Amino acid sequence: MDDLDGFRASLTGRACTPGDDGYDDVRRPWNLLVDQHPALVVMARSAADVQASVRLARERGLPFAVQSSGHGAVRGNDDGVVVNVTELTGVAVDAERQVARIDGGTRWRAVLEAADPHQLAGLSGTAPTVGAIGYTMGAGLGLLLRRYGFAADSIVAADVVTADGALVRASADENPDLLWAIKGGGGNFGVVTSLEVRLQHVPAVHHGTMIYPGARAADVLRTWADWTGQVSDDVTAAAMVMTVPPAPTVPEPLRGQHVVMLRATIAADHGDELEALRSALGAPIADMFRTTGYLEAALSGSEPTDPMPSAGRSTALAELGDDVIGALTDLAAPGSPVPGVEIRHLGGAAAKEQDSPLSHRDAPYVAAAHALAATPEQLAAVEERLDHGFAALGDAARPHGFLNFLAPGSTPEVVKAAYSDAAYERLQQVKRTWDPDNVFRYTHNIPPAA
Repeated sequence: MDDLDGFRASLTGRACTPGDDGYDDVRRPWNLLVDQHPALVVMARSAADVQASVRLARERGLPFAVQSSGHGAVRGNDDGVVVNVTELTGVAVDAERQVARIDGGTRWRAVLEAADPHQLAGLSGTAPTVGAIGYTMGAGLGLLLRRYGFAADSIVAADVVTADGALVRASADENPDLLWAIKGGGGNFGVVTSLEVRLQHVPAVHHGTMIYPGARAADVLRTWADWTGQVSDDVTAAAMVMTVPPAPTVPEPLRGQHVVMLRATIAADHGDELEALRSALGAPIADMFRTTGYLEAALSGSEPTDPMPSAGRSTALAELGDDVIGALTDLAAPGSPVPGVEIRHLGGAAAKEQDSPLSHRDAPYVAAAHALAATPEQLAAVEERLDHGFAALGDAARPHGFLNFLAPGSTPEVVKAAYSDAAYERLQQVKRTWDPDNVFRYTHNIPPAA
């Protein structure tokens, strides 16, 4: 890209073009299946950097995209402008108000560490390395989902760079339509340079995992499904059928083994509700539950941190009967190119209607599967297995999911199905107000109303 001297000089951060040192590092999102080659990557360190980048893209007629940790990359922005906000970080905790102000590229770990001395917690998920803002605006299915709801429900206010490069405030008093839209509508409406979220007082949780042999997968999932129908809203649980990677960091008894993992986070300092599950299933291979602070529980996730090419699929589930369990266990059977599938129990506080676009809150479960796809052959095998496995769920698979869980390249129909008709129409109206030219389209895109 020519004639950038003035633009570069105006930045607090830096700009990278093809051929510059470090360009390949900053252009790549976490999911390497999204292989992009933008004309310019701006490493923003201020809201002014973001504003200048939006204006530059508009003036030159270039496609524009924003990324943080890159877990939410949807499709590559070739020959355009990408604003990378990973250096725009910072957290300020107001313990009295129980609110955290999070800068655009901040990851969950930093938020949790800032809140922990006050016995406060944000509604983080299973991977503390993901960007807190993108996760939150895309729904946010967290460790305490059933006790406190979706992370998007905790949004209080935001500073947003809009499609014309302006910096505006979104709150209950200023631009409330924009605030409503970002509480589940993702990055379709602007670049959020800071977000205020409500924190929860969480002195302790009972958290951990029980592991059973994969040969018992159907029985374990059946028992787990019965148990989830009886637990209180304090319990947020998930079940995973998977082949454990043969990595040196994995303890020898589990390395390379096919297992069922039952994870739960209980918003209390005891684990009494687990006893019925333990009694029904018998002794596990491993039982790692303990009472601890929320920070330690949230940092215990074992999701991969290094960039990789990852393909996946997800769907909400109406029920978890024998046919569904059979389809899911077959999807992640030993030797499958899809090594694992996760089922999360929803409901509780997440099922309560809120003033937000988040829809389908009555779904009792959501299932998701991801797999490494490093070569075209491996990608083809993974996608074939995912197609077959999710088709086998039949009528139990609802034709919708949640924005965070949608795969890169999801069709407009799949994105639309994540919302009720009324919520989607309202989102399109907000989009028409704030981004009528669909500048922010390198997302799970919601186009403006005609």
